[in-house]
Amino acid sequence: MLERITAPKGKSMNDPISIKGLPWLLKIAAAILGAILALILSGDIDTEGRIKITVGVILKFTISVAISLYGGSAFIEYYQLTSYSLMSQGFVMLIFAVFGMLMIGIWYQSLQLWKGKTVSEIIAEVKAAFSALFK
Repeated sequence: MLERITAPKGKSMNDPISIKGLPWLLKIAAAILGAILALILSGDIDTEGRIKITVGVILKFTISVAISLYGGSAFIEYYQLTSYSLMSQGFVMLIFAVFGMLMIGIWYQSLQLWKGKTVSEIIAEVKAAFSALFK
């Protein structure tokens, strides 16, 4: 009549969290931590830890986690880092979350900088930014 459904090799299929899924949980935690760090670096989370949740902040967080998971996984597999420890792979995910969001920010700002300006105006703005930075 009703038989117990079992997975191959006699393992029960009712296991909520498999040991094989644990590495992904740790990598996702690193991706979330990296996304939070990216929000801190972008200024969306201030020095006192306050955040104003807007659609833009939610999009930044989601994109940062997605860059971390997909880009970090691709990097780990392409450079054959799968034999390294989970902490090393988590660090790769964290770096992709932070610097992936940084690169998107740089690309976005550079596109905004080009709108309606001549090359000489852009050079003047970049000079002013560098002089303010090293003042």
